[in-house]
Amino acid sequence: MKLITRLLYLPLAGVLLLASCAKEESESYDKFEDQALEAWMTQNRPELVGNLQSDGGYYVEVLEAGEDLSTVKPIRDTACWVRFDFSGRDLSGNIVLTRRAAEAKLVNTFTKYTHYVPYYRYCGTVNTSLMEGTYLAMRNVLHLSAEYAADHGLSEDFELRKGSKVRLYLPSRIVSSSGVEGQGGYEGQYSLSSQRPFIIEMEIREIVKNPLESEGSEVDSFCAANGSQWLYTTEGDEEGSSKIPTGYDDENHPYKLREKGYRWVSACDSVAQVYVDVCYDPTKASDYLNFNFPVRSEKNELLWDNKAYDVGFEPYNGSDLEARISEALKKRFHADEDYKHPGLESRDADSVGMDGEARIWYIARMLDGFIYDTNIDEVKEIIYGEADSEGSALTYTPDEDQSSQISAYYYVVPNLCYGQWAEFVTVSTRGYGATGRTGSTTTSGGSTGYSSSYLDYLNYYNYYNSYYGNSYYGSYYNNYYYNYLNSYYYNYGYGYGDTTTETTTTISTEIPPYTPLVYQIYIEPAEGE
Repeated sequence: MKLITRLLYLPLAGVLLLASCAKEESESYDKFEDQALEAWMTQNRPELVGNLQSDGGYYVEVLEAGEDLSTVKPIRDTACWVRFDFSGRDLSGNIVLTRRAAEAKLVNTFTKYTHYVPYYRYCGTVNTSLMEGTYLAMRNVLHLSAEYAADHGLSEDFELRKGSKVRLYLPSRIVSSSGVEGQGGYEGQYSLSSQRPFIIEMEIREIVKNPLESEGSEVDSFCAANGSQWLYTTEGDEEGSSKIPTGYDDENHPYKLREKGYRWVSACDSVAQVYVDVCYDPTKASDYLNFNFPVRSEKNELLWDNKAYDVGFEPYNGSDLEARISEALKKRFHADEDYKHPGLESRDADSVGMDGEARIWYIARMLDGFIYDTNIDEVKEIIYGEADSEGSALTYTPDEDQSSQISAYYYVVPNLCYGQWAEFVTVSTRGYGATGRTGSTTTSGGSTGYSSSYLDYLNYYNYYNSYYGNSYYGSYYNNYYYNYLNSYYYNYGYGYGDTTTETTTTISTEIPPYTPLVYQIYIEPAEGE
């Protein structure tokens, strides 16, 4: 019996010894890297050596303090979403990852398919999606040396808040175990190998406590700046609302509301903040979209000023993009005669309905005007300089294809006529949801992986339940988002994903979480018309 016990003990002791060696090796490397990073800082940035953070072993340089803490709260005050600009380099100064168009242009990684805007990430009591070093800086008090703080007019206990701009010198253990490499046009000139320090520069642009309320305000403000909206509700008893009209003679029919100055109407009375402009005419300058507008809260408080996407490079450089798109659409679809709205021409015009097949041409945009997708070749040539492949109409039957496109289609398309132009704007709930869509760069090779975002969904759930459970625009919103999130998580929240890559390079545009969208669409006339 003693012999058996000894035989069992030997392999167990070996396993424990190996684990102990691995732990000691990891601790030994961390200690070595800390010493090496300290030596580099002493030689290159000696004034920052006293700004070492004990939690994480990184160094902090404050470039801009940000707004006064007497008027704003720091990030660490509560669980929130943070919009922050970001650029990362290795210790030699080579750009590894950047959200800045000018830097991407500098290192020749700029693409017209990439939306160069700040990250939008959740920052709560548990880190679910941030690089560990950035998370530590956001959630903790940053301790600055007395000399550095005095020289820069800062408190020795510094907290990141809106407007703060810092540079962090991170050891590899709070960067990534596998190194860093950009995707979707955010690449730098090199990737960062594992076990290498990383220098990041980030600026806090916005702190959002409730992302649903924030994007809802953005959608409503967009509509207000582009002709105002009218709500269709089940009760129709609130100002600026009515029940869904029963016929053309109803004074609140969309065609008549447009004459009264209401460009946007609810797609239906049971879906929150999906608005459609059924009288849109892309050939008229009066229907050009305006992407420069103030975003206001329900109480009419100014939240921020939305700006049209402008990176200083064609076509997003302040040029007459809307006019160029309008001219291209006119030549493509209405070269022989002016566009005539089928519903205004005849009350008997056929609508798509739930079982009709619509052939759709579209331009998909964000609310800063950035075009992230289109199947119209002439628009591709304006945006990208070429049409890399011939576009074809999107075939969509509402009853059969509900899950094949963003769900806003399902509520908009059935009520449109064949041969009609329209545009619709939607919150992310009927777009790409609380997770958005990850940008990617497809190259040769392939991989298969598993992803899970359970902790993120627990955080998202709190926002949906607390926000819409308190009735944002009326009682018909109360349970809608609660039910939506449950179905979204259980159907789309996790799973296996196969990625087959091509030898050519293809950029998939990132769509951040909670991003509202606007679509401009044309439904071809029915066959035989």
